[in-house]
Amino acid sequence: MQDTPQDQHELRDATPLGVDDIARIADRVAQVMQLDRMRHHVSSAPDLEPQVNIPAYIARIFEAAGAANAPISNEALYDLVNKRIARLEASLYLMRVELENRSAHDPAEIYNDPMVISAYGERVAQLAPQARSFSFEPTILAHGWYPIESSQDHFHRWMRPAEDGALACLPHLGEIDQSIEIAGHVLHPDQFDGLSIRVGDTGAEIAPDPEEPTRFTARLNLAADALAQSNYVAIVFEMEDFRQPNATDTRLLGCNIRRFTCHPQSDAP
Repeated sequence: MQDTPQDQHELRDATPLGVDDIARIADRVAQVMQLDRMRHHVSSAPDLEPQVNIPAYIARIFEAAGAANAPISNEALYDLVNKRIARLEASLYLMRVELENRSAHDPAEIYNDPMVISAYGERVAQLAPQARSFSFEPTILAHGWYPIESSQDHFHRWMRPAEDGALACLPHLGEIDQSIEIAGHVLHPDQFDGLSIRVGDTGAEIAPDPEEPTRFTARLNLAADALAQSNYVAIVFEMEDFRQPNATDTRLLGCNIRRFTCHPQSDAP
């Protein structure tokens, strides 16, 4: 086919391709040819074998988070394990009651059993935008901390030295503006100079207790759009000054965190 005068005019006016332009075109052509060669030879089906390890990986995280800090008596260890198993048994029991009472013909019938209402009520309470409080319990995924310690029904953890600081993943109240209060303490008030707590680029206001200078409350004010990507908020703790508590305990300790409290900003104190 012979070029028309208009085509010849456009070719004369076109900007000549440079070396970089030709290299980009060649790279694109190579990608297309490689994809064409791989067609019908590489399966697009999901590879389930690597995914088999996901439950084991999650189990290892919970195992590390729930490790008992030595020394601990046999009675205290049994009490700790018994409480954790009891929580699982209660959840499984309510799930079983719910399944056994579910009716495909009358879905509302499930609410006739108060135990089922309790199972649903717990889920609704977790989703409702009302204040929620957590000790540093095993269900909070964390990294950069010493093993969990317990005092009665409360759990707490000491921060340990780590290159990237320490991380605690906390369930929040959903896509609403909210404040997170963090209660803890340090060994010496001078450690506050190197302590920072943040979520992304938002830093916490850290206020030492006037009556007990080693104790503090940190507050994070988070907007709803900053919490839209996940049901958990990742709180990063960074510290410069780690200290040994005594001659017997040779650990280097940062801050100790004992409680997280989430408030909607509309009713935060």
